Amino acid sequence: MQRKHYKPAAVAGLVSLSVLAGCSNKSKEETRAPSDTAAAGSTATASAKAPTEVSLLIFAEYIEDKMVTDFEKSADVRLRITTYESSEEMETKLSYGGADSQYDVVVAASWATPRLVRKNLLRPLDHSKIPNLKNLDTQFSGPNFDEGNKYVAPYQWGTVGLMYDKKKLPNFEPSWGAILDPKKVAGTFILLDEMRDMLGVTLKYKGYSTNTTNPAEVREAGKVLQEAKANSKCLGFKGGVGAVQDVKSGSADIAVVWNGDALKEVNEDKDRLAFVTPNEGGVMWIDAMMMTRRAPNAEGGYKFINFILEPEVGARLSAFTQYATPNAAAKAHVPQEDQQNPAMYPPAALLPRLEYHRDLGENVKLFDETWTAVKAH
Repeated sequence: MQRKHYKPAAVAGLVSLSVLAGCSNKSKEETRAPSDTAAAGSTATASAKAPTEVSLLIFAEYIEDKMVTDFEKSADVRLRITTYESSEEMETKLSYGGADSQYDVVVAASWATPRLVRKNLLRPLDHSKIPNLKNLDTQFSGPNFDEGNKYVAPYQWGTVGLMYDKKKLPNFEPSWGAILDPKKVAGTFILLDEMRDMLGVTLKYKGYSTNTTNPAEVREAGKVLQEAKANSKCLGFKGGVGAVQDVKSGSADIAVVWNGDALKEVNEDKDRLAFVTPNEGGVMWIDAMMMTRRAPNAEGGYKFINFILEPEVGARLSAFTQYATPNAAAKAHVPQEDQQNPAMYPPAALLPRLEYHRDLGENVKLFDETWTAVKAH
């Protein structure tokens, strides 16, 4: 997500380390004016010299404004939101000289968790302060990347696929070859600016695991991406929102995107737009909430995580993002139309062709080096 996201509004992210050539994104930081209730609570708390603000680092457009207001009222705090466009940006932002003391909660791609732990940027979660962890679906309550939810509480999950313009491409073949095979490129396209996801789907296209640590396979995927990037029909790399908006506006014919980003627009124009998971399969991702090691308002951070895990809140979040909820208790509040949407909740027949990202340990350096070479090529 992975994460990982990015809804209908225009997006401004942190300065990107990996963006479309010639473009730049600026940091978007919202210091919201709290509601009357939150303001009153803040004033009272301030007199006791307790923190009155919770600082959240999160993917752009990944939380509903009304949800923010409701949290501020319930916790009597102000929620300060800083957004980013890719996991690489998030990690750089969080790692920069003492930056982990500026944020309380980070919502990030789950595959980044072990890296952040190794860098000593996260604190173990105090489960006694997050009673709503009990609401998680069992498959997310002890994931392989963080057994027992020691460091993360899942936020949303989804898939990576292709969004395309049906009117421009009426005979579109649902294959990664539509952008990765020079002989089969179907139209102008945008690549996703997310290392594990973009390399992952390229590996799937070549018949390999998204979690391979075989240097030859990873480098082969890198070469395929370099060739795709050099194709005259490639419009470069972008984050989810930018890519979706380009297909919507007609600037691009195809884009590699996260399913929720695409579904927001597809649902508004089903006659023209579509989202598919290619025949070769793809990536399943989990975005998760984490507490920074030096969170200035840890108590407020725990309140935020627990708030998101409320059943009704979890359902509202999924309705807004169009991603699947990891919250089993929330499913009862999710509309049947969404639960039965295969682009949102993949059918059982598709699951064997999808892979979660796993922790690669030191082998992630191979992906880092390959990705750097792709972007610099």
